[in-house]
Amino acid sequence: MSPADGRRTVSSDYGHPRPSMANIEADRNFETTTLNSAQPRSWHTEFVFVSRKLVQQILGKNPFKSSYLDLFKLVNDAKAKAVLWTGILLAIAAGCPLPIIGYIFGQIITSFPPPEDVLRERLYQLVGVACGYFIVTTGYAIAWGLTGEKISRRFRETLVERLLGLEQAYFDIKDPDITNLLTEKIEAIQIGTSEKVGIFIQSISYFVAAFVVGFILNAKLTGILFAAVIPLMALIVTVGSSRIAKYTKAATEYTEAAGRIAESAIHAVKVVQAFGMAENLSKEHYRLLKLSARYAIRKSVSAALMLGLVYFTAYSANALAFWEGSRLAAESGSNNAGTVYAVVFLIIDASFVVGQFGPFLGSFATAAAAGESIYEILNHPQSEINVYSEAGQEATEDEMKADLVFRNVTFVYPARTSARALDEMSLTLKAGQMNAIVGTSGCGKSTLVSLLLRLYDISSGQLTIGIHDIKDFNVRSLRKYTALVDQDSVLFSGSVLENISYGLGEHSLSEEVVLERCTEAAKAANLDFVDFLPQGIHTRVGNGGYTSLSGGQNQRICLARALVKKPALLLLDEPTAALDANSEGLIMDAVRSVAAAGTTVVMVAHRLSTVSDSPNIVLMGAGKVIEQGDHDELIQLEGAYFNLIQAQQLNDSDESSAEVSQATTSQVTPQKESKAEDSAASSDSETVSPQAKKEDKPAKKAGFWKLLLRCLRLAKSDSPIIALGLAASIISGGIILGEAIVFGNLISVLNDLESPDFRSRADFFSLMFFILALIALFSYAGNGCCFGIVSSHFVAKVQHISLASILRQDMQWFSGQSVPSLMSSLNSDAGQLACLSGVAIGTIFTVCVSITGGIILAHVVAWKIAVVLLAAVPVMIMAGYVRLRVLALAESRHRSAYNDAASIAAEACRGIRTIASLGRERGVSRAFNAAVKEPYDKGIRFTLITNTLLALSFSITYFVYALAYWWGARQVRNGTYSQLDFFIVLPALLFSAQSAGQIFSLSPEMSRAGIAARNVFGLHDQKPTIADVDAKQPGPRPSSTLSIPTLTDKADPSSGGWIEFKNVSLCYPSKPQHPALQNINISIKPGEFIALVGPSGAGKSTILSLLQRFYDPTAGSVQLDGQDIREVAVSQHRGRLGLVPQEPDLFPGSISYNIGLGAAPGQSVTRKDIEEICAKCGIHEFIMSLPEGYSTECGTNGSKLSGGQKQRIAVARALIRSPEVLLLDEYTSALDAHSEQQIKEAVDGASVGRTTIVVAHRLSTVQNADRIFVFDDGRVVEVGSHAELVAQGGLYAGMVLAQTLT
Repeated sequence: MSPADGRRTVSSDYGHPRPSMANIEADRNFETTTLNSAQPRSWHTEFVFVSRKLVQQILGKNPFKSSYLDLFKLVNDAKAKAVLWTGILLAIAAGCPLPIIGYIFGQIITSFPPPEDVLRERLYQLVGVACGYFIVTTGYAIAWGLTGEKISRRFRETLVERLLGLEQAYFDIKDPDITNLLTEKIEAIQIGTSEKVGIFIQSISYFVAAFVVGFILNAKLTGILFAAVIPLMALIVTVGSSRIAKYTKAATEYTEAAGRIAESAIHAVKVVQAFGMAENLSKEHYRLLKLSARYAIRKSVSAALMLGLVYFTAYSANALAFWEGSRLAAESGSNNAGTVYAVVFLIIDASFVVGQFGPFLGSFATAAAAGESIYEILNHPQSEINVYSEAGQEATEDEMKADLVFRNVTFVYPARTSARALDEMSLTLKAGQMNAIVGTSGCGKSTLVSLLLRLYDISSGQLTIGIHDIKDFNVRSLRKYTALVDQDSVLFSGSVLENISYGLGEHSLSEEVVLERCTEAAKAANLDFVDFLPQGIHTRVGNGGYTSLSGGQNQRICLARALVKKPALLLLDEPTAALDANSEGLIMDAVRSVAAAGTTVVMVAHRLSTVSDSPNIVLMGAGKVIEQGDHDELIQLEGAYFNLIQAQQLNDSDESSAEVSQATTSQVTPQKESKAEDSAASSDSETVSPQAKKEDKPAKKAGFWKLLLRCLRLAKSDSPIIALGLAASIISGGIILGEAIVFGNLISVLNDLESPDFRSRADFFSLMFFILALIALFSYAGNGCCFGIVSSHFVAKVQHISLASILRQDMQWFSGQSVPSLMSSLNSDAGQLACLSGVAIGTIFTVCVSITGGIILAHVVAWKIAVVLLAAVPVMIMAGYVRLRVLALAESRHRSAYNDAASIAAEACRGIRTIASLGRERGVSRAFNAAVKEPYDKGIRFTLITNTLLALSFSITYFVYALAYWWGARQVRNGTYSQLDFFIVLPALLFSAQSAGQIFSLSPEMSRAGIAARNVFGLHDQKPTIADVDAKQPGPRPSSTLSIPTLTDKADPSSGGWIEFKNVSLCYPSKPQHPALQNINISIKPGEFIALVGPSGAGKSTILSLLQRFYDPTAGSVQLDGQDIREVAVSQHRGRLGLVPQEPDLFPGSISYNIGLGAAPGQSVTRKDIEEICAKCGIHEFIMSLPEGYSTECGTNGSKLSGGQKQRIAVARALIRSPEVLLLDEYTSALDAHSEQQIKEAVDGASVGRTTIVVAHRLSTVQNADRIFVFDDGRVVEVGSHAELVAQGGLYAGMVLAQTLT
């Protein structure tokens, strides 16, 4: 008998699914381990190489750190300890009933059919042991389930509390992935400390008990099988799993590299489409996927061979056992069929337990490694900056309203120990007034803010507040009177009111008082737009798809949150860096009011116009104070401050600019600004409504068979391999029929020693078992190899097509998508879809052959027995269904139950500076604990119910076999059928019923695959509107694009670049009542330098989007050189444009590779061309100074380069194609004055002779433009040169006044 089937006559695994290629993938997680793991394995779980590294992980890599047993430290109360020890004892006890059941079955078989009273006694014993097995299994499963839930909850709560209390330096150095820690890591701990521990203990107990019983029954036969099977099985699993691990690692490396390219491309899809990079990036993506598939195939072949060898070993061991058993029976002269059977069952099953130790240890090692990551945080040395400590002097409001004095302060960031952020700096910041800190990037400005908030402690020197050293104050009380507004405005998920109220810290105020104080703070921060929000101050904002606000609105909410504190010290770290002049003006009005009321204000700024009226301006450089004084004093020095002023100065060609009065700005009222910002979501950052998204989805839901056929069409090139795999599947399904016949004959032979041909018949059928072993080897190995090859090719092809489909979609389609969701579709959907490429069909074929053949065979041999047993088949199938359904629900719950709680902690840790400044550590910790409690309580109920059902589904199998033996014995005793007939029918029907479990084991995957198929094919079928038009109406190419310009070509006005917007209007589908653009008429001459300015959301960037044809206008037309751009193929049109976006969006690869991506369609770029362009952009010398020069890796999104360096590479990328039209979208908004000047010089040279359009908030970057178009509320309200517009005294003049430095 085979270990997977024949032994199941006495095994508790009868309801367990037989193996299939759908569920023996070597990379499968072990979550599907059943409570019956001590029994015959179906080898659908992960093969784990038990290496020294794995053992070290369990024991703890460093004995002074943590080991697996340390995970149980949090079981520290008496009740939890009692549950734990109960689970241990019951798991040990659960290993004993199974060998006893084997012994009972053996006794029944030896004298089959036994006398009725003997049979009744044996069946009572069987039922009694089965009931005991149910009780102890339920007990240990529940006990370990509760233990896992308790440990995971305590880890979550302890971890979040510790994370929130860590100093900022930890986050700078470690940058922990909070979501991963709270989900994947703690899920691994829960899986490794719950039912699996009980299963493992039961497995060891069963292993020991099986050998004890085996040696008692027949020591010689047991010893032979032990020597033959255990070492061979261990060798197969060890060698096979090591090869699988090797190939898995290689495949994963290439998959991750492909994923990085895909994620970067999707994230920067505007740049990808603007430059026509999709084809090049898709090719590189597919190249990496094919390399990954190559190793995935090797992994699948290794796994398939290992599976085939496992079945070969098991079937061969059956042949050996029955052959040796027949020899021993002939020598002893007594019937020993039952003894042989029991020994075969126990020993071979125990060998499978040995093979399963690897996956168990793998789970425990994963849990230990996860625990080590978490204990590394929990055991992190306590810093002197302890927000939970009550030590230190309690700060008072009066003490905080004092001068801030830095005396010879030196500070080095823990993450950058080689550079001094502050270098023996001495500085006094005056109490009760505005103190402005300015200077170039990296000079130490923001460091002052961090030290004043005591996010870090100084390295040397002294920082005092009045007469007190800042370290003397209790950290919590210090931050109670200090408020921070950062450049990156951080809002938490909740209402506007809740976000403002967070500034109150720990309080016991009534709801009415809170509302009153928050309303006052909102008024002080100029939150006039709140009344226009859907639910006013109760409108929900933040992450999670809530109401989207503009940058200025977010920043003013943050300011209100700071002001509601009524702080003695207000810290502002570049709060207006990325805002337009109007938003900046409103925020600065509020700040000046606060300073006038006596609050000490320390403000870091890049724009000198923002702080030019400050009575105390501090200019820093290289960590020291260079100059200090008010604006006039510093100007008179004509030093470094004066030079910065010149770099940002708005030059005026006439005196009218000096006469711009305050009345000029009256046109830019708060209401006007609010209205503009309210429309921001409908212009530059549009989101598509659910109705709009619904239109993108297929109207009709595709059926399963239609999806399956489509998958097969994708895998058409591998159709011969699929056919071969299906043939192997059919053979695998037929093995069970041969097994039933051989098994029945062997039992009959061993119980008939008096037969003259006893030895010859025993030898013959033992040989048949060996032949079945060879067939199983080739069928299972062939099945796995074929479908492994098909699956690997299929996944790579689907991912390639999916990425290409994503990158060709209209820009409006992306507004309703997120990068994580698209990456999930790209990766997980393709993987889940793989089983529909042939694996599922193979499993269905195997099961259908097994069930159909088994039913036919049973009815042909003994229909009266078959009819009764057939009635029991649904019970076994239902038991299999319940088990697999419960396990699927458990897996799903583990993945998602704590996601909401994790998002609370992750959001808080992402904004840890804000959390620290607000003193919300305890509040967030309480909110997290409350969010954890509900899923924990549900988890307890889930554990009680599901583990009871699981134990019942395992135990019910024995009752079915009790019925089978009772009815079969009765029929044989009556002479209706022979012993041979019964032992053929029994495995033919009940083994086939177990095979039906494969359908259920596959059903969760099939369900996920169906959903994935609809997602994937829905994406593949998504047709971009703009591309479809191109396909139907390609139109003639303009003469200027017939030849690709080279770098030596000089741009000539006559060569092209004449742009016209004629009566252009644009309405987004989600907000038709709020036009983004209204009746725009613009004419731009070839070679002209044009600037687009105006408030946020006025429609400036929308103009660039229309020109690049990311959208088509609702009305009117956009023309280039007299031709409607809709009449030209979009790739040809975009080939004439060059874009420099606000975010450079570089891709994984070298500097030369990134610049080369900017080449126009059909253009060939050489290294010389790239170097020439870089020289023009002023970065050639910098690039050559790098160790690898132009081959230097940029990193994901240019992470290895500075902001200025990335932006200049983006300029080079745009110029490599010698565009007729150069588009610059807020390209200096996030740069300091020095970097801005360098980029401006590169752009000034590049714009000569070609049409250039610049969108800007910083007016100093566009003051020399030929014409400036001023936008407001989707309209052009003013046009002219800088001097002309200033003279008009309109909207532009007000913006100039807001940024003017005098």
